[in-house]
Amino acid sequence: MRRLQEVGPVWHALIWIGIYIVAVSVGDAVGDAVGFPGMTSIVLLVLSVVLLLYLRAGDRVAFYGIRRVRPGTGRLTLFFLPLFAVAFVQYGEGFADGLDVRDVFFAVLLVLGVGFVEELVFRGFLLQALRMEGSATRAILISGVTFGVGHVVNLLRGATPVEQIVQIVMAILIGIALAYCAVLTGSILPGVAFHVLFNLSGALTADSVLGDTISAVIIGVVMIPYILFLRGRLAEAGPAVPVLSARGT
Repeated sequence: MRRLQEVGPVWHALIWIGIYIVAVSVGDAVGDAVGFPGMTSIVLLVLSVVLLLYLRAGDRVAFYGIRRVRPGTGRLTLFFLPLFAVAFVQYGEGFADGLDVRDVFFAVLLVLGVGFVEELVFRGFLLQALRMEGSATRAILISGVTFGVGHVVNLLRGATPVEQIVQIVMAILIGIALAYCAVLTGSILPGVAFHVLFNLSGALTADSVLGDTISAVIIGVVMIPYILFLRGRLAEAGPAVPVLSARGT
């Protein structure tokens, strides 16, 4: 994997994305088989530790955005405030029926794992790999669309086609915005924080097509001008293409 990381970074990213999908599928299947719905959260937390150790061993933690934002770019993260607010819109649908402390505990563990791993593989591995092979804008769009379309696997988790379409549209917009922010700030950590809060609201609230559609509209209203703003900032900044050396960045 280390050699592939250097000579075939896109394939390296796709393999890790595949590992993530398999880990979620196995966690869901085993959890259903043994009657332990928290299994996927445990699997993803283990995967998170494995990824951190893997990056630390290669001295590439900061290269993939697990770092503070670059000096002078911190204020860009303030534009996530409307998006963070959107993460709480779903609570307007009310909490899901039958929630108990155990459910909430494993929901928190699950969104922590999902938020970290997805940001790392999509806004870390894939985005950086694409940036090394082309323009930043192209990398941002491809990684964002890939992230959104990747949510089609939720059909296997019981999502209806309508729910799936709404999720994909939201995920593409969010994925593009998060990618712009990662390129401009050099950090995926603000994205991880948003991802966790957004997914947690979805995990704890009641499910309804109308509510999800309203949330999607609100997200679109917030995200489209935000993406255009970030696009303008990127054109002004003109970030350098990242270089992955044999060790470190």
